[in-house]
Amino acid sequence: MAQNLQKKPSKGILKTSRSVDGQDGTPSTSKRPKEQRFDEMNIIETFHPANKDYGHMKVDEPKTPYSEPVDGDLEPSDELDANILAAKLAASMNKPPKCVEACESSDEDMEEPEDVRRKRLEFEKKRKMHYNEFQALQLARQLMAQEEEEEEDDKAAT
Repeated sequence: MAQNLQKKPSKGILKTSRSVDGQDGTPSTSKRPKEQRFDEMNIIETFHPANKDYGHMKVDEPKTPYSEPVDGDLEPSDELDANILAAKLAASMNKPPKCVEACESSDEDMEEPEDVRRKRLEFEKKRKMHYNEFQALQLARQLMAQEEEEEEDDKAAT
């Protein structure tokens, strides 16, 4: 096993044979330092051509009406007549809102059969009882208090 550690591999796993060894398998004796050289003129010509101006575009946009304050009257051109507005408000005070009118008229217009009406009323009654949780809780507390009083009275009597 110690013999295998002394041997050099004929070819490296990650590197090409030229980078580690010479052509015949012997290590290269070249002392030339590896350095990178950039062709700066080629980079300038490629990425910064003389006829291009990157990032410095001028966009001509039309002026908006809000860009400059308008000198003149700030009052609107259409004026409301206070008398007409007051008359409309007075007329609308006598009528209920439109949403209430629609609900009332739909109930009156519908002639429902007796069994459907009875089922609807029964459902509404059950719904009211179901959502009456606050009063149910109050009743439960009263019943619990009465039971506790009766137990205390029974203990005191014995």
